[in-house]
Amino acid sequence: MNTTLLCKFTPNHHHPILDRFLTIGQIESLKFSYEEFICYLLGVKPNPDYPFAAMDYQKNHKHYYLYADPVYLSLQRDTFFLEKKLTDDYTKDEIEKLCHALNETFEDETRVFVLNDKEQLFLELKKEPHIKTTSIAHIKRQSIDIFMPQGDEAMAWHAFMNEIQMFLFDHPLNQDRVQRGLLSPNSIWFSGGGLLPKSIQNPYTTIFSNNNFLKKALSIDTKISPKTLDIFHQDNINSNTFIAFEDDKEIDRILEIIWNNFKKRKIKHLDIYVSYQGELLHIHNRFIQLLKLWKKTNTVENYFNVH
Repeated sequence: MNTTLLCKFTPNHHHPILDRFLTIGQIESLKFSYEEFICYLLGVKPNPDYPFAAMDYQKNHKHYYLYADPVYLSLQRDTFFLEKKLTDDYTKDEIEKLCHALNETFEDETRVFVLNDKEQLFLELKKEPHIKTTSIAHIKRQSIDIFMPQGDEAMAWHAFMNEIQMFLFDHPLNQDRVQRGLLSPNSIWFSGGGLLPKSIQNPYTTIFSNNNFLKKALSIDTKISPKTLDIFHQDNINSNTFIAFEDDKEIDRILEIIWNNFKKRKIKHLDIYVSYQGELLHIHNRFIQLLKLWKKTNTVENYFNVH
């Protein structure tokens, strides 16, 4: 039986069983973020971006969507660094006012800023842009110049982003945040552009997940119904099971179930994918590797060099 586990690693939560698999397994590093890997597993290809925003928004199959994340850029000598994504720092009222203010200045017949049901900001385009963007998960603390939109329309998008920066510089909404001691966005970062895929490919018999992005991706195919993690138990391992997390509430319990099934040979092949800050670690385990328990323990913290 084959089992695939995808989880996000948080340094403040230690997982001894995960370290056991890391110690005995075959390890490789993959150039995927968490969401990119979900798209890869479901057969959704980049063109040139993975269509994260459209899959997240899911209200229109015809229009092109981009994430429009408020961010704080810091000036470093003669360039800017992206210091923080502020998307989750806004109240419902604040983000609605920001969306309205942006549309008052920048909305035209081809573009409009919109919010989804989670009060997240997107840019809706009636015409597909000829650019490639960079997800915030892949942006390092260095000059943003190399992460700016690329492609035939890159310069027009750089100019658009500069206009937004000037607009935000002294806008009353930002001044209000400063007066309340809050970090104020000085730019909008666009990423994850694309059209909503018409179909996905599901290679799994059973899927357990609490990951919102995965659930939205699976909803493209109305025949697929993922199960909740709280009902996962010892007998839920079948011929092809996929388990995905986006927090730590259930991972220790499920890892213990997987470890016990692995020792009893109920799981013949186990693929664990651990995501941390835009990096993805693949740990492939087979039962015969249990003979390697004499090896010095390796930890996820050590692998990702977390301090």
